[in-house]
Amino acid sequence: MLLKKIGVTNYFIVLLILLALTAMLILSTFIFTAIFPDSLGRGPYEYEVANVCEFEPWAFEVNDLKVYFPQGGIIINLHESENKRSVLLLGDGRYEQGEQTLDSLDTGGLFMVLEFALFEELRGGNIFMPVEDEELLSHVNSISEKQIGIQSIWKDMLPLAFHTNDGLVFYYLVSAEGNPILPPKIALSLSHLLGSFLIYSMFFIIILLVITIFSPDHHYSKYWYLLGKTPPGAFSQLAILPVLLLILTADIIARTASWPVYAPAVGYLAAVLILIFSSKYGKIDYLDFGLRRDRVRHGYLLAVIAAAMLLGITRGIPIGFGSETIMAIISLPLIFLLVALPHEMIWRGYIQAVLSRRLDPTKGLLAMIVLTALVRFIFLAVSAPWLIVYPYTYLEIAVLVPGTAAILGYIYLRTENILCCALMHSLVLWLPGIIRF
Repeated sequence: MLLKKIGVTNYFIVLLILLALTAMLILSTFIFTAIFPDSLGRGPYEYEVANVCEFEPWAFEVNDLKVYFPQGGIIINLHESENKRSVLLLGDGRYEQGEQTLDSLDTGGLFMVLEFALFEELRGGNIFMPVEDEELLSHVNSISEKQIGIQSIWKDMLPLAFHTNDGLVFYYLVSAEGNPILPPKIALSLSHLLGSFLIYSMFFIIILLVITIFSPDHHYSKYWYLLGKTPPGAFSQLAILPVLLLILTADIIARTASWPVYAPAVGYLAAVLILIFSSKYGKIDYLDFGLRRDRVRHGYLLAVIAAAMLLGITRGIPIGFGSETIMAIISLPLIFLLVALPHEMIWRGYIQAVLSRRLDPTKGLLAMIVLTALVRFIFLAVSAPWLIVYPYTYLEIAVLVPGTAAILGYIYLRTENILCCALMHSLVLWLPGIIRF
C-alpha cells in the first residue's frame, strides 16, 4: 500500500525500493544456503544396473541400522554420483533399527544411498564376485526397475530430490517381490528441512519482486474495474467446487493408472466445456478465461523472466543441450495446448477471476493460492498416501506449489492475459527437456 502511494508520484523511488529489497533477499539466500548446504534440492537421479555381484556373509552397522546377511546375497550398483553410491542388496537378510526389528518374512532386500567412503568401510574385506548367470541377471534387472531411489517431490513440474552428502543418506526395505516398502528412512535434520522451507520461500518472493520491478506502472484495465464492481453470481461461486473435483479426479486417475502426461488434460478440457455451456445458458457471467483480445499482446516478457528464474532456483545454471532436443521442441505446442493452457484457464482464468470479483484482486489471489495447496494435499494423500509422512512432501504442498501458483496468479493480475501464464507454465515444463542443468 505504501509503495502504491509513493508510486503515484515517483516510479523511480518505488524502483529503488524494490531493487534494494530484492538485493537484500538475494544476499540473504546466499547466506542461508551457506549455513544450510544441504537445503537445496537436486534433480532426480537416473538409476540403471551398472554391475551385479555376489557377496559373502555380511553384517554391518551404520547410524542406528543393523544389517545381517548370514548366507550372503547379491549387490547391484545402481548409481554413482559425486561421493555417493546407490546400491540394492538382495538376499535372506535381517534388519534392525535400534531395538526394533524392521524385516519380516516378506522382506527380500535393502536399497541404500550412502557415502562412497562409508560404503567401502562397511564392505571391509567382503569379496564381491560378478554374476554371469543370464537368468539371475534378468531377475535382478526386473527388481531393479521397480526401485524408486531417492524420493523426488513435485514430479509433474520440476522434480526435486533432497538428501545430505554424508553418511547413510537414504534407505528402504524391499519386499520379496522386489517392491519398495515405503515410506523410506532418510537422514534428515530439522534445521535443514526448515532451511529448505525458508530458502525456497525467499526465492519465490524474489521472483514476485522482479515481476513487480518489470511492471512498476501497472494499472488495472477498465474491464477489470468493471468486474470488481460486479460480484459473481451464486452459481459462478458454487461451480468452483465441482470444477475442482473434476480436475482433481482426472489428476488422481492419471497418476494412479500411470497414464501419459497429457491425460489430465481431459478433466481440464471437460471443465472448460462445462463452464462455456453454463455461460451460454446464462448461469455464469463475464466468462472469458483471461482470453481477451485487448490484452493478448501484454506481458510475455514477464512470463519468460519468471520461467527463467524459477528454473534457475530449482535447476541451477544450464550446462548444455539435451540429447533429444528436436523431439522436445516438437512437444512444446502439445504442452502449451494440452497441459498449460487448460490448467491456466481453469485456475487463473476462472477460479482466481471469480474469487477476485467476490473479494478483491489481492484476496482473490491469496484464496486461489490456498485452494491450490489444499488440492495438492488431497491429490497426494489419495494418489500416494505414504508421501504424507515424507517430510519434504510438505515443502511441495506449503511452498513449491503455492509459490508457483502465486507467481502465475500475480502475472495474471499484472497482465490480465492468460496466455502469459500458459507460456510460463509451458516453458517451465518444456525447457528441462532441451537443456541440461
